Amino acid sequence: MADGTIIQNRDISNISSTRRNPVLADIFGRLGYMERQGSGFRKITEAYYAAHNFRAGLEPKFYSDAVSFQVTLYNLNYGQSKPVEEEKQAIESTETVDSYEKQAIEQLIAALDYTQITKKHMIVLLNSFGGESVFGRTEVAKILQISVSPAGELISKMRSAELIEPVSGYGKGKYRFRQIKQ
Repeated sequence: MADGTIIQNRDISNISSTRRNPVLADIFGRLGYMERQGSGFRKITEAYYAAHNFRAGLEPKFYSDAVSFQVTLYNLNYGQSKPVEEEKQAIESTETVDSYEKQAIEQLIAALDYTQITKKHMIVLLNSFGGESVFGRTEVAKILQISVSPAGELISKMRSAELIEPVSGYGKGKYRFRQIKQ
């Protein structure tokens, strides 16, 4: 650690950020490579605990001594009885929208000029939220297990493709899938 202590003797959730090189921190901040300033210890451990496939004993391990610092991040997918791809397919196959409506929106998504991953994410959201549920960046990030920045980009793409529409009365930045007329 910058203050000379070893990480094993510290409370991970209560470590303040200390810049070792303020000039580099400023450069990375201006280039947009830093979302915010602060310690990443809490962010790393919270992400692990929030993962759907987290199991006890697979917490991130932090180690430091006078000359080195190590972080051990365990593969949460290793040794699972059900592969993650099967779980994603199970989520995608959930029927929550009227059959015609779902097919019409899926056809619109398939015709879009986006990557297959982006289209898959849109289908997962369609199956999760349907035509009536209201959602925002936070809900999208939680469903897709991504951060809020890519969730916001996905919402922007769905808005420009006119797949979703803004909804008032639920707070700023809330949307729902558009109704497709037969």
